[in-house]
Amino acid sequence: MIRSFARRLVGRSYFASKQYELFRMRGRLFGRPPAPIVVFSMGKTGSTAIARAVHDATGRRVFQVFRLDAERLAQAEQRYRANAKRAPAGRPVPFPGALHLWESEHLLRHPPTAAAPWTVITTVREPIAQAVSAFFHGSVRRGLPTDAPVEGNMVDRLTADLLAEHWERAPLRWFDRELEPALGIDVFAEPFDPALGHAVIETPRARLLLLRQENLDAAPDVLARFLGVRAPVPVPARNQAAGKEYGEVYAEFLRSVRLPDPVLDEVYGSRYARHFYADTELTRFRRRWRSGPVTG
Repeated sequence: MIRSFARRLVGRSYFASKQYELFRMRGRLFGRPPAPIVVFSMGKTGSTAIARAVHDATGRRVFQVFRLDAERLAQAEQRYRANAKRAPAGRPVPFPGALHLWESEHLLRHPPTAAAPWTVITTVREPIAQAVSAFFHGSVRRGLPTDAPVEGNMVDRLTADLLAEHWERAPLRWFDRELEPALGIDVFAEPFDPALGHAVIETPRARLLLLRQENLDAAPDVLARFLGVRAPVPVPARNQAAGKEYGEVYAEFLRSVRLPDPVLDEVYGSRYARHFYADTELTRFRRRWRSGPVTG
């Protein structure tokens, strides 16, 4: 009864909820807590499915984070708190969406060291597909009319917004902006075979698995080897755009969108694209977005 009352009391306060979760993340009260497993990726790359799959396979807490820069984390938390709404009673996290922020703060307080290295999984995705998915994921915040008829001019307006806000550039700079400062790993200085679709980089502070979303069919065996578990680690699909409230608009956008050649040149000529994808794949991606894809 006392524990139940304490949880209800904590759930009424953002500050109290955050401190409670940070306390739980610290793990053991005495002795060194286990080195964390961290799914550290840009959004809309299959990271949610990977994080849940790894938790189910290992039974350990898996930190799923998108940023580990203190200044940008503070800005993100400020934006969240300006619009935060408590979840209904009984939900395990009273402030949904805040857990990623709190996990990031915990990891910033306990950075990787040679004595306590991290196990890290980072997923990557074809950059324009990632940008389009991330753009629509923010549709509610931008007031996308999800219940309006899908018309050609809506696709044109959304395309203009996508390009004006430079969503296609975000994945190109993510590793330089987020992962290298946090882990000290320049992924572009290490070999990556696009035909294989995954690679492992090991340093004294972190052991990093890079895995392309396009190769998630191989993920069960790849994750099992990386994590040292016996059975394959199944990765069921989660958090897909087709099931969101904007699903109909998203599907029509994918069928109809056309992107200009200068944008495609910038994206597919980038270091990111050329490191993780073969020339034949980049040609196929370019053709897809120039002519208008038919599926999401």
